[in-house]
Amino acid sequence: MDQLFYPKSVVVIGVSENPDNLARNIVQNLFEFQFNGEIHLVGRREGVLFGRRILTSVDQLPEGIDVAVILTPAQTVPGILESCGRKKIPWAIIETGGFREYSEEGGQIENEVLQIARKWKIRVVGPNGIGVFNIDNGFVVPFVKLKRGPVSKGKLSILAQSGGVLLSYANLLTSANVGLSKMVSMGNKMDLNEIDYLRYLIQDPQTEIIGLYLESLERGRELMEIARSTSKPILVHKSNTGEGSRHIARLHTAALANDDRVVEAGLRQADIIRTKDFRSFVNAVKILSLPPIKGKNLVIISRSGGIGVVAADSAERHGFRLLPPDPKLQERFHSFFRAKVIQPTNPLDLGDLFNFDLYTNILEQVLRFPVVDGILFQHGATAEEKEPSRKLIQAVKDLSSRYQKPVALHYNTDEEELAYIKRAFDYPIFTEPEDALAALAVSREHYRKLNVLKEKPPVFSVDRDRAQAIFQKAKKEKRDSLLLQEAFEVLRAYGISVADYQVVHQKEEIGKAVQRIGLPVALKIISKEVSHKSDVGGVILNLSGLREIEEAYRQMDSSSGVLIQKMVSGGREVILGGKRDPSFGPVVLFGLGGIYVEVLKETSLRIAPINRFEAEEMISELKAGVILRGIRGERPSDRDALVENLLRLSQLMIDFPEIEGIDINPVMAMEKGALAVDARILLSKGGSA
Repeated sequence: MDQLFYPKSVVVIGVSENPDNLARNIVQNLFEFQFNGEIHLVGRREGVLFGRRILTSVDQLPEGIDVAVILTPAQTVPGILESCGRKKIPWAIIETGGFREYSEEGGQIENEVLQIARKWKIRVVGPNGIGVFNIDNGFVVPFVKLKRGPVSKGKLSILAQSGGVLLSYANLLTSANVGLSKMVSMGNKMDLNEIDYLRYLIQDPQTEIIGLYLESLERGRELMEIARSTSKPILVHKSNTGEGSRHIARLHTAALANDDRVVEAGLRQADIIRTKDFRSFVNAVKILSLPPIKGKNLVIISRSGGIGVVAADSAERHGFRLLPPDPKLQERFHSFFRAKVIQPTNPLDLGDLFNFDLYTNILEQVLRFPVVDGILFQHGATAEEKEPSRKLIQAVKDLSSRYQKPVALHYNTDEEELAYIKRAFDYPIFTEPEDALAALAVSREHYRKLNVLKEKPPVFSVDRDRAQAIFQKAKKEKRDSLLLQEAFEVLRAYGISVADYQVVHQKEEIGKAVQRIGLPVALKIISKEVSHKSDVGGVILNLSGLREIEEAYRQMDSSSGVLIQKMVSGGREVILGGKRDPSFGPVVLFGLGGIYVEVLKETSLRIAPINRFEAEEMISELKAGVILRGIRGERPSDRDALVENLLRLSQLMIDFPEIEGIDINPVMAMEKGALAVDARILLSKGGSA
C-alpha cells in the first residue's frame, strides 16, 4: 500500500480546460500540496492544463504509472478501468458517484467495475468518495479545492466513509492545530475497506494515532484483532446506530443486545476509543498527543475560583480524585498570596496572584509530586496579559513533556488571540473545562486498558460430542431451535448446572419422577412451536401434591411430553445469553433475569471468547449488580459460579457457530452455586455459520 500513498506517478482521468471541471481541482491540489511525482492527465478533449498536456485516451499513457484517479460518469468507469488494466496500473481511486448508493443500475455497474478490477488485479479506493490525502508527500487528490497553508504535518491519520465528514474533520483538526498525516475517503468500500487501511497504518511510521468515521461495520471482529495488535490509539466515530437483530426477536437476548450495543462492547474490549460526535473526537485526539494520565489523582489550578468549582464538579463526574494539597506545599503556596484571603486547596485558586513566573513555579512543584497523575490548568488572559500568557503556554508544554504528565490547558481569551495561540503552539488548547476533563478521562482509560494483563480465555473440559449430536439431530429434523430438554442437555454438556428435571410422556410416569426429584415442582410444556412457554400457559409453578401435578399434566396435553422440574428457591434471578452478530460474531450477555429482564433492560455485553477479568467486569458494571452482593443483611450470591457460567457459555458460542442465539433465563444465583431453570437455543437456518 506504500505505492498508493507514495506514488511516483499518477494519472488524473476526467480533466478538461473548463474552469467548472471538478477533476481539474484534483490536479490543482497536487500542485498546491507540492506533490513531487509525475502527473499525467486524460480527458475527452485534447488541451493543456497547468502546463500539462491532456491526452484523450489511457492507451496513450506511458507504462509504469502507479495510481489512476478517476472522476468520470459512472457508466464510463468500467471501460476506463479496463484500459488501466491493460496499462498495468495497479491502483485506482474512483471518486465518481452514482453506483450502488444511488440505484440498482448503479449497483450493477459497481459489480462490473469490481470484476474488472479483480481481473487485472487492480486495488480500488472508493467509489463514491473524495480520495486520498497524504500530507507527508503532497499526494492530495480530492475533487474539492484545498489550501495547503493552514494544514500542518502531524501523526494523525483518518479513515472515513463520508467525504463530507472527512473534510469536516480536516477543517476542525486544522483549526485546533492538530497535524495530519494521511486521510482516506473510503466511499462505498467496494474493494478496500477500513481493515485494509488499518493494517497499513499500524505499520506506518508517520502515523501515531488513527481515527475512523464509520456508518457501517461489517468486519468488527477483525477490527478488534487489529486494535489488540498495536499500542497506537484508535478512535472510532460510529454513526447509523439504529437497532438490529429483530430476526431473532424470540430471544430476550436479541431485544437486549441491539447492533450498536454490540459495537460499543466490541470497541471497549479492544480498547478502541468510541466517540459520539466531532467535538469529542477532536478533544480525544488533543489529549492523546500529551503524556498519558496514569491514575485518578488530579490537581486543578485555576485563575478563577468559580471556574475551578465548575471544573471540580466535572472532575467528579469523570471519576477523578482531587487530592488535598500536601501541608508543606500548601503553606508554601499560601506565602505567595498577597491578601492571604484565599486558602490554597484543590482546586487551587490563583485569583490573588498576578505573577506569571509564579504560575510556572507552582505548576512545576505540583508536577514533581509522585502522587499527582495530571493537572487541569485553567488560564485566562486580558489584553495586556497576552504576551506573558504566550510564554506561560510554552512553559506548560515544556513541563508536561519533562515530567511526562498531562497538563490539560483550558484557556479563556478573545477569539483572535485564541486563533493565534492555536496556530503558534503545537500544544492542545481546550476552551471548556468539561471538554478537558472528558478528554483526560479518555487518556486515563486508554492507559489503564493498555496495562491490564491480557489474560487468555480459559478452556474447560466439556462433552463436545454430546452437544454436537444434539445439534445434528435438530438439523436432520430441519428444526431451527432445540427442545427444552435438548437445551438443558447442551448446557450440562458444557458444565452449566441445571435444576433437576425429568421428561414424562405418560401420566403413569409422574409418580416416579416426583419421587426422584422431590417437591415442589414446576411443569413445562415441550413443544417445537412454543418459544415463550409462560405466554401460552405452558408453565405451571409451585406444584406440591401428586394430584395437582397430574391435573396440570392433563391440562398441558403435549404430544412431545412434559418436563417436570424441581422448584428452586432462595436464589436471585439472572439472565445469561448469547447471540451471533453478523459483524462481531458470538456475543455473550449478562443481566438481571426472570420476568423483569425486558423491563429493566440493564445488561452487559462482551464479544466471545471472554476471559475471567471480562466476565467479572460484566457482573460488576451493572448498577443492579449490588443486589447480587447482598443487601439489608441478605447473603451474597455466588459470584464465582456466575463468572464460570459466563466463561462456559462463551466457549459454547465459540465451539458451535450454528448457534444463532441462547437465552438461559432465569439462572438462579444461589449462596453456593447457580442453577439454570429455563433455556432456549436457536440455530441458524442453514445449520452452520
